[in-house]
Amino acid sequence: MSLAVCMSESPHAAWFAALEKQFAAADAEGAYLWPRTPIHDIQSKIKQRVGAGDREVAAPRSRPALILRQIAALQGAGVLPAAFSVLDIACGDALVLLQIKKTHPSAVCFGADFHAGGIDTHAEVSTAGVGLHRTLIQHLFRAPVAPPFDLVLMLNTYRGWESADLKPEDRDLPALADAWLRDHARFAILTVTESQTKHFRDLGFHLQRIGPGEDHSIMVCLSREPLPGGGLLARLLSKITT
Repeated sequence: MSLAVCMSESPHAAWFAALEKQFAAADAEGAYLWPRTPIHDIQSKIKQRVGAGDREVAAPRSRPALILRQIAALQGAGVLPAAFSVLDIACGDALVLLQIKKTHPSAVCFGADFHAGGIDTHAEVSTAGVGLHRTLIQHLFRAPVAPPFDLVLMLNTYRGWESADLKPEDRDLPALADAWLRDHARFAILTVTESQTKHFRDLGFHLQRIGPGEDHSIMVCLSREPLPGGGLLARLLSKITT
């Protein structure tokens, strides 16, 4: 089965099509929230902020290594299927998705980003079988989707709402993001600040620290479902990767 056919048969295909239609009709440039992001120098910034780039899967503290380890833990506990669906919101160069797809070929992988199709790594990522969609997160977080994604990623973005160019009509976006993650992601992996970990617990999420994030942030796994491998195991993994 071709990638085009596989993606068109995804239960999320119509949702992505609607988001792309909204993007095409919007004043997208005026709605872009992070105009100072160095989109053509992402990996050097990631390596500076994390200590390893997203192609360095063998490096224990790299973002893909931490995420793949958490996926293995969820699958080992029987709560994540082999053919899981994953959405990376604001996926940037999408190399994290590329590493997930290489390790889990049966996963159905999507990236949503303002620059989808416009970064030099995107041809490689798309050829590997990842669907990339040009969207605004203002639209995404206001759009219910069914079924929920098995796994949602939001790295180096959720933690930075204070650096986003939020217009008055978008000031509710952080709250909309929380509600969307609650209702439309079975599991989510985010990089967050220490205060945001308390925020998510106050919202009723189960939370597990899985390692360091960019700069001084923390990579966490969230779910409304109980998380396997919490407690001592999570603390040991965090120590190994710091």
